[in-house]
Amino acid sequence: MPSETDPRAYAYLVGVGVTHSIAPPMHNYIAKALGHDWTFIAKECPTVEDAVELFRRSDFAGGVVTMPYKRTIMDHLDGLDEYAVRLGACNNVYRTSDGKLRGTNTDWRGIKGCLLGASAEGRGKPAVLIGAGGAARAAIFTLHDQLECQQIYLVNRDRDEVQVLLEEVKQVYGDGLEIVYVERVEQVAGLPSPYYIVGTVPDAEPSTPDEVEVHQIIGSFLSIPQEKGVLLDMCFKPRKTRILQAGQANGWKTMPCAPAIASMSLGRAWVHSLPEKLSQAAKAGFKGVEIFYEDLEYLAKEKGPVNDSTLLAAAQETRAICDHYGLEVIGMQPFLFYEGLTDRAQHREKIERLKLWFVIVKILGTDIIQIPSNFQSEGISGDLDLIVSDMIEVADMGLKEEPVVRFAYENLAWGTFISTWEDLWEVVRRVDRPNFGCCLDTFNIAGRVWADPASASGKTPDADAALAASIQNLVRTVDVNKVFYVQVVDAERMQQPLIEGHPFYVEGQPARMSWSRNARLFLYEQERGGYLPVVQVAEAFLKGLGFEGWVSMELFSRSMADPDPTVPETHAQRGIKAWSRLAEELDL
Repeated sequence: MPSETDPRAYAYLVGVGVTHSIAPPMHNYIAKALGHDWTFIAKECPTVEDAVELFRRSDFAGGVVTMPYKRTIMDHLDGLDEYAVRLGACNNVYRTSDGKLRGTNTDWRGIKGCLLGASAEGRGKPAVLIGAGGAARAAIFTLHDQLECQQIYLVNRDRDEVQVLLEEVKQVYGDGLEIVYVERVEQVAGLPSPYYIVGTVPDAEPSTPDEVEVHQIIGSFLSIPQEKGVLLDMCFKPRKTRILQAGQANGWKTMPCAPAIASMSLGRAWVHSLPEKLSQAAKAGFKGVEIFYEDLEYLAKEKGPVNDSTLLAAAQETRAICDHYGLEVIGMQPFLFYEGLTDRAQHREKIERLKLWFVIVKILGTDIIQIPSNFQSEGISGDLDLIVSDMIEVADMGLKEEPVVRFAYENLAWGTFISTWEDLWEVVRRVDRPNFGCCLDTFNIAGRVWADPASASGKTPDADAALAASIQNLVRTVDVNKVFYVQVVDAERMQQPLIEGHPFYVEGQPARMSWSRNARLFLYEQERGGYLPVVQVAEAFLKGLGFEGWVSMELFSRSMADPDPTVPETHAQRGIKAWSRLAEELDL
């Protein structure tokens, strides 16, 4: 809020169709971290004049400008810096010390960081640009001035927009840059292959003949048989746009990873409400969330007895909250105690229950159901043929759904028969269905191969060598396309062996299970006792395998049941801090 010395209080994202933006929680967190008591608001502005009116207020702290005003806003400002002038577009507005509104353009910095962060091998090679608006001008500047691309293939449905852009390019860049307007699919085959592709248009189903032609042209570029480079789509909702999905399917590099967190990691459902946990996840800066079934159950209880109807209502409410905060549901878990049941009547009950889960995940807007390996002590079989058959059954059911539902199998370090990634991978390999893959977890690998909470040393014999061999084999063996998401988490070293007499000991329960439920930690929390070689394992996932996708901070801990109302916030902040440090250390 404004102070006596600084009246600035509100920053805005202005444009059309901005209410779904993920920007507010991210910018609010940044402002707080910088010591500014500002509130960032996504404001729908039917006209550019509406945006300018907000910017002229005395409590204006800053503005982010998006479609369709990146060009029209410029005539309403008191000044423009060299980048806004050179690019002919403005995406940020700030107030100078003398009270003037000044515009700049930072889009090009983001584009440059993304493209070079993925690969610098495209310097000087042709590029594809999709769109001809304000963001396209920043992309041209980046590709030509920063990445030395001398030839850019322009794809856009509006010929008038293209003509205006071509005239500007000629004026600004002269003969040093060639823009090739690609209007027909047939042109693609005759062009040298591009290395970079940058999309600057909204994600939408093509409806007009011109739009269909544009998508066919893009598809032709994406399916070229030559070297595949880097694809950047600046559209942020949905996270996986049509262009990104097509690019990934054709082998293009995309921006690799985004942070998520499991809902139960922010507090147990009987103590902390799901709406509050989702709010804190978004506030911290997470982009995605795993929904724990327990959270849906407790939300359903608020609506009456837990049944199919109240569970579906809880799912609808959860989806609405996530949409409000710009959170993507990356999956729902855990579909417990499924594979290898010896009582086939119980198996059939699980299959019937799965049909409800199919409905729930569609409401949540996700396509992933996570299945942890069965850890029951009796009533299950280790017969691999039976386990594989059970998994084929659910995978085939998922293939019949519209859209297709995927299954992420996870080896638990204390699983009765499937406890290692090698066990897990053998099941995935034999199931051999496109929608059946895995979730790789740093704890369940390091906690099984390297650590032993029942040991006085906290480690297995020859732990370092065993882990090194394991992850080397993992990188050599696992098909990254079968890794649907990964989880990154550490755990406390026990001060005494977790055996009878230990506070966490439960008779008949594997020590690793008791350890996991009580003493996991977020990464980089050595002051709390964290000691697993998590970064080493995470690096195998993210660099060795080259995984690109959701990285979830999944925590289980006794602290989740703490009734302190600040638990969701503190856990969210600890989780995002871990993600930020990991991203920095591994240069993600």
